[in-house]
Amino acid sequence: MIELNCARQVLSAEYQEMFDNIVYHRVLGASKHINMIGEMIESIVLDGGENNIPVNAIVDDILTVSHFFKETRGQASQAISNAINIMIKDLEYARNLETKDAVEFILRGKDNYLKGASQALDQVVEYSVEVAKNMKRIMVFDYSSTVDRFLENLEGQNGLTVYIPESRSIDGGHAFVRTCLQIGHQVKFIPDAAIMYFLKECEAAFMGAETFFPDGTMFNTTGSDIVGLVCKEFNVPLYVLTPLIKVDIRSIYGYQKVLVENDLTHKLAAHWHMDEQEKTDFICPELLGVDAKYITAYITERGIIPSHQIFNVSLEYYNELKGER
Repeated sequence: MIELNCARQVLSAEYQEMFDNIVYHRVLGASKHINMIGEMIESIVLDGGENNIPVNAIVDDILTVSHFFKETRGQASQAISNAINIMIKDLEYARNLETKDAVEFILRGKDNYLKGASQALDQVVEYSVEVAKNMKRIMVFDYSSTVDRFLENLEGQNGLTVYIPESRSIDGGHAFVRTCLQIGHQVKFIPDAAIMYFLKECEAAFMGAETFFPDGTMFNTTGSDIVGLVCKEFNVPLYVLTPLIKVDIRSIYGYQKVLVENDLTHKLAAHWHMDEQEKTDFICPELLGVDAKYITAYITERGIIPSHQIFNVSLEYYNELKGER
């Protein structure tokens, strides 16, 4: 596994800060992280071109950063790995080119992916807004840059109240509050322990996904499973907003997702006495699976797909990524 410092040191100071923002969860959302990784790749390429760095060194530095994020963030979100693989597809070919041509080749591959990803995100948001356009009370859980865009595009929907649980394990709810207040939505901010009580008042719940399996299982921040369970109990539709790039196809070959755990000492007990902290276990899963039976539909760039029908769409999309039809 590539060590953090080995990956970090190939970047300039500006992009080291961006690197840290991902590693230390200062910026949230898989889609945002993908864009930031794309910017890091671009910085390595442009710096290499300007300073006449050998192409092999440029390629090696890109691979170092790419592999680090695939081995870390990619363990939680398959979208990270999928996107990186597309951005650096055919990267080895660049070793055969002159520096100027290699720079253009690498940047074109990265830009083509990001352009397609932006178009897919726009489509997801458009479909999501159509679903919610007549609603007056909705709940959004955790943080997702896709859901954030959805909330922004509900601008002008007078009288909309957005219920936002705190999503305490990563403080994911706070970022939604800022967006909703800027747009003019009414905001109801609640402790995530009150999800069951307040979901009964909502017409639907919306959340993003770190990744999902073709069988309809979705993985997202701890607490997402509670939202799913309560939605099913009270017959409240639960929509998962996600571009198809987040599919993890490996599950159909027997892959079982590794549970990623975080130490929440400083989030949960920052004001505790040190001896109390040292004697208490604060380890908690970062992501949990939400079974397809709790999800009404996935809202993707290819439409609103009922969770029990996502399998064929996932396989078709994956085969297209590989160049197969």
